[in-house]
Amino acid sequence: MPASEITAEMNEAAEPSSRDAANEDSQGHVCTTAGDASTGTAQRKRDDRDHWHIRNRPLAILATIMLTIGLCGTVYRTIKKYQVPGPFTPDKQGLCDFHNGIYFPTRAVLAGESPYSDAYAAKYPVARQIPFFSPVILLLHAPLAILPLHLGEALNMLLQIAILFAIAGLVAHAAGFRYRLDVALAVAAVLIFTRGGHITLFNGYFTFQLVLATFLSVAWAERRPISSAWMLMIVSAKPTYILPLGFLMLARGNVRALTYGAILSIAAAVLPLGWIAYHEGGGNLGEGVSILIDQIVDTQEVHRSMEDESPVFSWTRLDLFAIVAKWAGNDPGDLPHLLAMFGLLAFPMLVLYRRMRRGFDDGIAGWTGAILMLGLLVSLYHQSYDSLLLTAPIAGAIGLRLSAWRDLNGWVRWSLIALMALPAFNYLSTRTFLNRFEMSETTTRIFTSLNGVSLAIALLLICVVAWPAKSPRVSGE
Repeated sequence: MPASEITAEMNEAAEPSSRDAANEDSQGHVCTTAGDASTGTAQRKRDDRDHWHIRNRPLAILATIMLTIGLCGTVYRTIKKYQVPGPFTPDKQGLCDFHNGIYFPTRAVLAGESPYSDAYAAKYPVARQIPFFSPVILLLHAPLAILPLHLGEALNMLLQIAILFAIAGLVAHAAGFRYRLDVALAVAAVLIFTRGGHITLFNGYFTFQLVLATFLSVAWAERRPISSAWMLMIVSAKPTYILPLGFLMLARGNVRALTYGAILSIAAAVLPLGWIAYHEGGGNLGEGVSILIDQIVDTQEVHRSMEDESPVFSWTRLDLFAIVAKWAGNDPGDLPHLLAMFGLLAFPMLVLYRRMRRGFDDGIAGWTGAILMLGLLVSLYHQSYDSLLLTAPIAGAIGLRLSAWRDLNGWVRWSLIALMALPAFNYLSTRTFLNRFEMSETTTRIFTSLNGVSLAIALLLICVVAWPAKSPRVSGE
């Protein structure tokens, strides 16, 4: 969906944040003076046009230049480092995730074959079978998978760039810059130079789709629950996204969106899994389900054995559990990981619940968004590219259009920005840096733990800051 359409759809959901930005204090209290209100109204007349426009021409020109450099550089690197489908090679990763995680698994599903099986990995030119995520994301990419490989690759690259622009437009809107093309271009330019933005385009993974769907599911949850539910169906493709997000949105009070989303997500997963099971069982659905369950258990074991996935050895994990496991030198397994998730979500959920009861909600770019996205990342398995979820709250904190960020102590605000932005630019924990320099085991652990530690500190800090002390009061009280 084009960015202009998305932001147009977002008007109703985001309007309270932009409308009240000039007349709320840091806790969302409505207490503006008449002079402030008139100033805010005049500003909105200048800024809140109903079409895309440029207010800062130098910013637009600089952002366009940087965006062009970033996109051209990424496309060039993708071609130069293109991975011919087959075994994984670290020095040739261009579009490897598109091949291994989208194109060939989708072709297998359409043929009634299980992309979770050893047989699939042996038959198709892939590095390994896919980890367990819902086949709904594969079916969404079916139009690309039925095309010849290189045409599918090219169209997927164009799709990813379009979604990049959609995310940038949505973030600019949510941060209070309605229809500001210069701001949207600046956001897109920064995104392409982050680790997550670059690697998503370079490897061809579907992270942009998940990020956009996560943002929209949260933004639409209260006023457009059915639309939010469709976005949650996309988010459900990865259990590590939908599980913590579901609990956090529940604490936020988004019951209708979650209910509709659960129905759509289950249907979108059960139907293709049933199709796969039917074929795996040779027409016997019950036997096929048993086979499919065994395959999923096996593929998760393969997935966990990979060095970049293991919490003990991974240099890209963001979740706090992985950091603890790294320093303990032991991976306790899935059940302790889930229990840790509930423990880590308890405080953020309590804060969201109290804010909901008091009517405090400043959207994906405000304190609400920061709690949601940080809680999602810290509590359960996530890789460095998932830090793209923090684009909205970082933009809100830098843009200062939302009163919560504007009224926050400068040192606290910039500390939060730095902590949230660290994973996006921490090149000390990249494969390239770690392989080039010989470092001690302790130094390597420190560099690869910085991302998770910074996000955990940011989550604790924003929860303390966002704790609602009083109920909203109207002007004149």
